[in-house]
Amino acid sequence: MTIPESIKQFIISIQGFDNHILQNEDDDFNLVKKNNNNTRSISISTKYNLIENFIRRYPYLEDFLDKCDFQPSTTREGYRLVVVKPKVAIACNLPKAFGEGNCQIEFSSILFRGLKINLNHQDILGQLMIGLHTEADWGCRRFLKQSDRNTFTVNLGQTTVILSKLEVTDLCLCVDEVFQEYQNLIIEFENVLETWDFEFVKLSPIRGFILFSVKQELWNLMQQFANEFDYTKGKSQWHIFHREDISIRVSRGIHDHTFIFPQFDSDLSLFPNNQIKIIYEINNVNFQSFDPDKLTFWQQKIGERGTWTARYTKHWLLEKYIPQVISYYSKKSQLSEAELLAKITNHKSYRVLIKEIDHLRYLAPYLHDIQSWLHIYVENIAASLLQPYYQAYTNLVRNTDSSITGIDYIIGNLRKVEWTNTQEENYSNSTDWKNLTFKYAMDCLDEQVVRINNCESEKSLNADLITRIFIWIIENGKISFSQAQLNAAKQALLPLWEQSRFEMRYVYPNR
Repeated sequence: MTIPESIKQFIISIQGFDNHILQNEDDDFNLVKKNNNNTRSISISTKYNLIENFIRRYPYLEDFLDKCDFQPSTTREGYRLVVVKPKVAIACNLPKAFGEGNCQIEFSSILFRGLKINLNHQDILGQLMIGLHTEADWGCRRFLKQSDRNTFTVNLGQTTVILSKLEVTDLCLCVDEVFQEYQNLIIEFENVLETWDFEFVKLSPIRGFILFSVKQELWNLMQQFANEFDYTKGKSQWHIFHREDISIRVSRGIHDHTFIFPQFDSDLSLFPNNQIKIIYEINNVNFQSFDPDKLTFWQQKIGERGTWTARYTKHWLLEKYIPQVISYYSKKSQLSEAELLAKITNHKSYRVLIKEIDHLRYLAPYLHDIQSWLHIYVENIAASLLQPYYQAYTNLVRNTDSSITGIDYIIGNLRKVEWTNTQEENYSNSTDWKNLTFKYAMDCLDEQVVRINNCESEKSLNADLITRIFIWIIENGKISFSQAQLNAAKQALLPLWEQSRFEMRYVYPNR
């Protein structure tokens, strides 16, 4: 579409000069560049106001600008997702099997015509994932900062733009649609491959998860066994390996089950008995043959006869492969079977799954995770995520023996919440709160439940402080609770903990 020359010159002037003023002359608007002795700088927000006034004076421009808008659409082809709103378009290459995605953002505004902002995987995770499905003015999104009632400063990668509220609304709608799917895919990969319980490591070009550790001597035997039982050398049940450099590749040549990679200590040559971390490697060989147009097709390949999950791989190594290696070489080795087994350091998780929790004490590790996440959280949090959490845990600890120790700690944290909400003078200067009771604390918690139910967003500091209170009461109090209260607490905990787990794994390392 051709832009009228008068409008084009106006926009060029607005974009191109930092030192000019707008004057009303002969009932028309003209940009006049001042000389060096009389220079005035116009802020970016002022420029937007100038443009808005310009458009109001010439109503026909509204029709013209409407025609400049993009045609809304959503298209999906394999791992490529394109979402278009009137003011913003995002084309995204979604991540595949723990790979890295990227995206390109464009605006329909004639101010930014031709501007294409490219974001890599780290930009997406570190900037765009926080605050999905929240309003722009709630303060929950990291890449937005409200300048005034109608404009926002938007940081996208290394590019900063000033957008109107309407443009930001469309940007947020695009971000929500695209990057919710981006996040869903990452979570889906972790769920299907059962990797959440293991630490993620990236050793260029290797990516994977630490399953457990062994001493070097045992690793040498594991690798020796894999080389000796290459699938091309026999047809026994243990001829299931394909020769690799330093890794163990479980494969019969038709399909690869799993890739095991050793992470050596840097001083391994000096200490031959060092621990070697066994890595479940995410190898593209397992995924490159999958049809990208059928996003769920790769999941059908997961299983004992196909690609093994991290959990199954760990079980197979500890329960089948290593015992077989030890049995095979124990007669040839100077070490006994017991000595070889002692060379395994198994990193077990002693947590009870949330859905299987039957006592309050098993909630504490998950609450500690949430508190650690909240403690480093900067932005506000959508109140809808915290409302059931505040309510369920306030009900859960309601019937706590009033003789609980640390009542001053509980009341102190509650007063900090009040102080951050009211901006009063130092909370410690109020009534003699050290002599208050647990009943008073419960009344305060009930007030927080009422407050959060009437909020759109919550300060992360408040959620941090209240979580500390829940942890203290659960770990130190004698609590009478019903099964219904425990079930409600588990249900409210799960989405909050899953969000904290995702962000601690993916968002914060990339901020």
